[in-house]
Amino acid sequence: MNMKQIISLLLSFVMVLGMLSGCGNNQPKTTDPAQNTAPSQTEESSVQNTTEPDTTEPVVEEQPETIKAREMGLIPAEWDDNLSVEADFAGFNQLMTSLITVCDESALSIWNENVDTSAFPQRNMRRDDGLVLLMLAAESLGWNVYNAREYEYCTEEQYNFGQGNEQFSWDYPYCDAERETTLFFGPDDPDEPLGNVPGAALYWMQRRMDLSQRVHFFDHNGDLNFHFDQQLTREAAIAAVVRLYNSETLGYYDYLVERVPTEADEALFAEVETVKQAILNNMDDMPCEGTAYYVSNHGNDENDGLSPETAWASLEKASVAELNPGDGVYFERGGLWRGQLIAQDGVIYSAYGEGEKPKLYASPENGANPEKWLLLEGTDNIWVYHMDMMDCGALVFNDGENWAVKVTPYYDGGYLSTIHEGQPFDVETELTEDLMFFSEVDSIIYENGKPFPANAASGNMFGTEEECIGTLYLRCDAGNPGEVFDSIEFMVRRANILCAEDNVFHNLCLKYTGDMGIAPNFANTITRSTVSFCEMGWMGGSIASYESNFTEDGTFSPGGGALILTGNIDYYSVTDCYFYQHLDAAMTHQDTAPDEERGEIIEPRLQQNITYARNIVEYTDMPVEIFYDLKGYVDPEMYRMKNVLVEGNYFLYTGYGWASKQYNKEKDSAAYQGHAQPNAAENFRIINNVFYLSTGSLINTGAPKEWQPVLDGNTYVQHEGGVLAYWTTDDGYGHPETFIYESATALDIIYNILGDENGVILED
Repeated sequence: MNMKQIISLLLSFVMVLGMLSGCGNNQPKTTDPAQNTAPSQTEESSVQNTTEPDTTEPVVEEQPETIKAREMGLIPAEWDDNLSVEADFAGFNQLMTSLITVCDESALSIWNENVDTSAFPQRNMRRDDGLVLLMLAAESLGWNVYNAREYEYCTEEQYNFGQGNEQFSWDYPYCDAERETTLFFGPDDPDEPLGNVPGAALYWMQRRMDLSQRVHFFDHNGDLNFHFDQQLTREAAIAAVVRLYNSETLGYYDYLVERVPTEADEALFAEVETVKQAILNNMDDMPCEGTAYYVSNHGNDENDGLSPETAWASLEKASVAELNPGDGVYFERGGLWRGQLIAQDGVIYSAYGEGEKPKLYASPENGANPEKWLLLEGTDNIWVYHMDMMDCGALVFNDGENWAVKVTPYYDGGYLSTIHEGQPFDVETELTEDLMFFSEVDSIIYENGKPFPANAASGNMFGTEEECIGTLYLRCDAGNPGEVFDSIEFMVRRANILCAEDNVFHNLCLKYTGDMGIAPNFANTITRSTVSFCEMGWMGGSIASYESNFTEDGTFSPGGGALILTGNIDYYSVTDCYFYQHLDAAMTHQDTAPDEERGEIIEPRLQQNITYARNIVEYTDMPVEIFYDLKGYVDPEMYRMKNVLVEGNYFLYTGYGWASKQYNKEKDSAAYQGHAQPNAAENFRIINNVFYLSTGSLINTGAPKEWQPVLDGNTYVQHEGGVLAYWTTDDGYGHPETFIYESATALDIIYNILGDENGVILED
């Protein structure tokens, strides 16, 4: 007799005793509540209305993994009567071989080669046994490739490997536990030998994830304790196997239900458009207390610049002129300047006149001229630009209608192929699709033997040397690019503006940089900055640095965004601006604590009185990024932020921009991106914003509760099945949990997990 039959028999026996007891004691009959309004006519009718005891077994809600495993036919028949008991090796082997058969039956031979079922010990399984066998199954299927880093879920930096080692029994007679095991960072990346099988399993688990839920294969508590020394239940074993399946066969978007705009969405779009036009057409003056200087396309650098009639002409003049704190530099509306503006301490930079905001482009010139392009000899679709230039993040056509995709090779004494490993880069074969381009900028080789420094912190990321230039190649199948397009702008590796101390930037249009829109000039210590009513678009993508990976080949790191401040900050205000198409962050203040192990000096750092308000940010990887790493040992009283306000912004289509797609950043995108950092904070508020769709999460923090932002009155709109939040729910940091957006449960998460009691969602 099985357990279900025993329980049913006992319940029946109890029911009979209860009925006999009730009759013997002459107790009043319990009637059905639905019939209480009608008087009882006879004893017979009263008996008929008596509610009998419920003999059905309570319904136990199954985990989604269990339901899926049953649908796939994976669960061993002998397990199905009770999933809460301990798993056995024979049943787990059946579970695992069933999965391998479903995925790739030919992989069974590798599984059988690596797993000796005759050596299974005469004991029930522990959780470490489950992990070791899970990785061996992944190895047989070719799934021993890391994917967690792609989704910003990798926990190798936070996991206590010493604790895991102590919890392992190191008794695995069913496999060659000492065999050197190889894991991979990606299908095109070099392998990484990680020693024996159990040790490799620990590392592998921290670097791979279930793509549908963004969870580890085994559940854990808040401090990433997986309790590998405890017994493995059948239910946990089934969940782990299904999560392994989900780590490979499901794509990131396979579980999403794309949102169809509703009337509420359309009303929101109309509201955003009204705010956008108010920003773009703002004509406010920004008077200065000191001397006002004017810059016009019709001016002359020999003029004194003291009136619109005697205006200067160039960014160079505005950069080198002797200015004093309190002075103002005003660019004529409707004008266009190319190059870089170097701001001076205490100076206002704004606009005068009528028309569109003055445009400051990093792009050196408009390339829409057929005379500026020549065919590469021996080809009919690879075009060479007429002049050398700095590294480009992208080429933008017709003011954003389309853009060219960048091909960036490795570098090791020369450019290496992106197609044929270890072979020289050949531009004719590497530009495999229409509108691909390559910037050959190795005219300067740094001490690391590469055309860009190995460490972007050297300062070259923003203070670009213009001599580091080279040939630009563009594949254009439709013909000469100068004839095909009306405008071609080059997002070169040069910030639009290098800011100084206590600057104001008002009513400017900054576009087309492969670097930053407004970046700190590392010759200055930035403490104050104000940006208002500016338009900033198409930024990032240039190489920030070449670094070494596990081979001698140099991998590249792209960079760039709109606004960044680092170091000590006493005032930073970004309000009423329109941002779009940024590789990295639109608005960010960030800093990394000194590395004590490298001998770096730990000095007090405070970033305070920071406001991001009433901005619109579209098609950007991270509208607001706050990166404040304490490295686990720096006193947060020494290294923290205070009085940070993110209010009344519209964050739309986060992660949908050009750069996110080119660099596969969509899964990491978040409208508020706190990464997995502690971000020690006092009075940090995110209120009354609209978070409208993200390819990653809407919001993300790894901070413990005491340092998390206070959320209030925000609107949250996400695809069904998308990520609502990566959010830490305990007092530790670096271990955010994944909260999926489902309209039925979203408000519960918003109220009770995020703490936004006035938060709202837009119904589908």
